[in-house]
Amino acid sequence: MMTQIKKYRIVLKVILLILIAGCSQEDNSEPAAEIAFIGDVHFHDIFANFEDGAFHGLPVESEGVQREAVIRSMSAQLTSTRLFNENYFVFLEALNDVVERNIKYVVLHGDFSDDGQPLHLRGFIDILDHFEENYGIRFFLAPGNHDPVRPFNLEAGKRNFLGAGGKEQAIFSHGHPLCADIKEESEETEISNKPICSDEVVELGYRDLFRFISKYGFTPVEADLYFATPFSDQDYENYSYAAALSEAGYENRLYEICHEGSGGLYREEHFTGCFEIMDMSYLAEPEEGLWLLSLDTNVYIPRADSDPDQPENPGNFYGTGNAGFNAVITHKKHLLDWVSDVHHQAESLGKEVIVFSHYPAADFYNGAAPMVEALWGESRFQLARLPSRETTRTLSRHGIKVHAGAHMHMNDTSLFEDEETGSHLLNIQVPSIAAYVPAYKILRKDRNKPITEVRTVILDDVQGFDTLFPLYEQEWNAFNEKDAETLWNREILDSKSYREFTDWHMRELSRLRFLPGEWPGDLRYLLSSLDGYELFLFLHLESRLSETDQAIPYETITQSGKTGGELINIILKSTETEGEEFNREVSSLIEQASLTEEELREWNGRDLSVDFYRIRNAGSLAHRDIPSERMMHYRFLAGSVSMKREANEITKDSSRGRLGLVFQTMMRFDTGKPDYHFQVNLESGEIVGLSFPK
Repeated sequence: MMTQIKKYRIVLKVILLILIAGCSQEDNSEPAAEIAFIGDVHFHDIFANFEDGAFHGLPVESEGVQREAVIRSMSAQLTSTRLFNENYFVFLEALNDVVERNIKYVVLHGDFSDDGQPLHLRGFIDILDHFEENYGIRFFLAPGNHDPVRPFNLEAGKRNFLGAGGKEQAIFSHGHPLCADIKEESEETEISNKPICSDEVVELGYRDLFRFISKYGFTPVEADLYFATPFSDQDYENYSYAAALSEAGYENRLYEICHEGSGGLYREEHFTGCFEIMDMSYLAEPEEGLWLLSLDTNVYIPRADSDPDQPENPGNFYGTGNAGFNAVITHKKHLLDWVSDVHHQAESLGKEVIVFSHYPAADFYNGAAPMVEALWGESRFQLARLPSRETTRTLSRHGIKVHAGAHMHMNDTSLFEDEETGSHLLNIQVPSIAAYVPAYKILRKDRNKPITEVRTVILDDVQGFDTLFPLYEQEWNAFNEKDAETLWNREILDSKSYREFTDWHMRELSRLRFLPGEWPGDLRYLLSSLDGYELFLFLHLESRLSETDQAIPYETITQSGKTGGELINIILKSTETEGEEFNREVSSLIEQASLTEEELREWNGRDLSVDFYRIRNAGSLAHRDIPSERMMHYRFLAGSVSMKREANEITKDSSRGRLGLVFQTMMRFDTGKPDYHFQVNLESGEIVGLSFPK
């Protein structure tokens, strides 16, 4: 018995020693940093108060309380790449989820506001303060092209707030032309369809925006171990909080930018149109070893005809939506030099640098740019926002290894390798919570290790997302009396989840804006007229002609009023193809692919157009909304097209070639790097998917 007890004691002692050793090892290891990245919130305070009393909104019940909602119309939402109103609820949902995960650092990298309007900024700040004071969250912001819209205050407003009776209501600032002839009235302005004038909707420039948001990363807090801007004089060893706070002021963060390129030390003699504007970039060390580098990559290039006598005239500058890192290299050289200095210093001090900005730092189209350009043109389809490979190489050689971008409302992962140096740059493209698919990213970085782990959190269920549906019902009824052709689909109001709601947003955006506004006329007609089987017939039919460099006449494709079957018959006749022989060929090809005509007819070209944008924007996150059988059909049709010529040559004379490029581009979008939950070794360039969306 004693022997048995001794054995038990020995076993317990061994277990205890193992546990102690494990705990000791864990205690001695460097902790991992976890950071939540929430991109493109486009926050709109739907319960905001106009401090001048200009507008009172519409009554709606929220959480059992009657409140007044200041919102944009559903029509405005469904023709915009972002939602405006439901962002209020999903932003709270995202932050509550962050709290549950016990994450203490939250990055909001650009377009955190919707045009930097005082009306919405106050509510935004109230939310940040609540989570900071009650849950200890630190917020680190970076500006986007919607905050600020221009470097100086811009008279602005919106035409499509939702007013009484479901009608749209214009609200503009007093200095806007629409309000110039409207005299201010002493009494309270009532809701009406004439423009309402209020400076609550002025779009703030850097100076006034900075007053609102300076404490959220843009200036140091006393607990920080280090803080710097591109204009700081003090070094790490002699860091002083008081000095850093003084250096972080607006007047100490100005740089010169010219029409032709960078000003200041980089200014060339022939440069013109030079102005001083703010750079909000900063570096913060909130805990030992972790450096968060926020880059202000807004580039407001002065116009050639700018007025030097009005240096704060917002009309002197172009917007920055399409500029991004391509323009940083030419017009903000001081920022690149600072980025390089930061990374050299971090390497010597053993710090981990996580870089974030609003704009993507690498290709977000998975190499599909030549196809996209051939189909839609070099300045269309957001190609202007694509960083060139040379731009990404330059960023990599200035030290950037991990970068989180936003702006595109896309979910994507890019891993760039510099062929000469062998170094890697990981660009994490964070989707918007205000668009399809609503999600944010969590980055986990192990200290002193090359491993970076990224997890995507999809926000399917959002409390209160349907609060405003009764008001949209009023709008739909009002619009239904006028124009059914452009009327949004009321079925969106049957959405049972926020994820379903954003999917409806994508469907309607494709129908009301993308398909009629972006696609070539023949493709638009084909997608509007043909089902999946007929699309395959069309691809196979014209394949005969492509061998002899012939093509079905454009006029034949765009004959209005023809159904899919009628169109195919017209094409058969125009090409003198024997119908029975052609049908046998088609049936054989479909049978070889283990498909049937009935299966291909279950979807049509409009489904394809929606799925195309789903895949482009959400990557693997879109697969839950596209039947796997349909994805298999798309791959079959993509594989049925043989591209023997360059993409730009195909599109000149062949509707079949253009349609084939649609399928092949879609497949390219769908074959990128892991974009949901993955691990990257930045030394070896190995990227491993850890799990997939369910």
